[in-house]
Amino acid sequence: MSAFHAPELIESDELLLRPPEPRDAQALFDEMFSDPDTVRHLTYLRHTTLDETLAFIDMAQKDWQSGVLPRWVLEDKATGRLTGIIELQPRPPRAEVGVIISRRGGARRRRAGLDALRKFLEWLIAQPQIYRVFACCAVDGNAYTAMERLGFTLEAKLTNYEHRPNLGLPAGDSYLYAMTRPLAPPHMADTYAWMDQHFSVELD
Repeated sequence: MSAFHAPELIESDELLLRPPEPRDAQALFDEMFSDPDTVRHLTYLRHTTLDETLAFIDMAQKDWQSGVLPRWVLEDKATGRLTGIIELQPRPPRAEVGVIISRRGGARRRRAGLDALRKFLEWLIAQPQIYRVFACCAVDGNAYTAMERLGFTLEAKLTNYEHRPNLGLPAGDSYLYAMTRPLAPPHMADTYAWMDQHFSVELD
């Protein structure tokens, strides 16, 4: 099976998804990483200096080059403002997705981010190498309320699963959500392998 390749640019009606760049540092710091509400349930500390955000961007660019952890910023095509971040850990046959949606800017921006994420997930679960997409979110946060609308199914509650440094907690509970697709019938395996070798699947 061919290696998994994520597209650098993805578009929805309102947003452009692209790799983060150093020019994004101030916006990411202001809109997300320094905002207590946005980072409350993240597994790393809120940024207090712009240098921390620049270091994050540098790490993200290296992760893009290695293919280990692609990340996209969500840029509002009308205003240029950054509304969120999507990160992907592709480990076929599964892939883990993480999302940060800015709590600043109102509900419309959050809805646009969720619409782009839905399109991204539809593309991801359709890839020949991926049979399972999963995500974890804090049980006392807000993200889990949108998971079923995005197509996920709740599989478990994970006790003391993730670090919650911004809440002063060494560990916190998380919900595990996943979406899956069935394996190809055995008699179709050779056909799908040939298609995977000769055709690349791109996001519309």
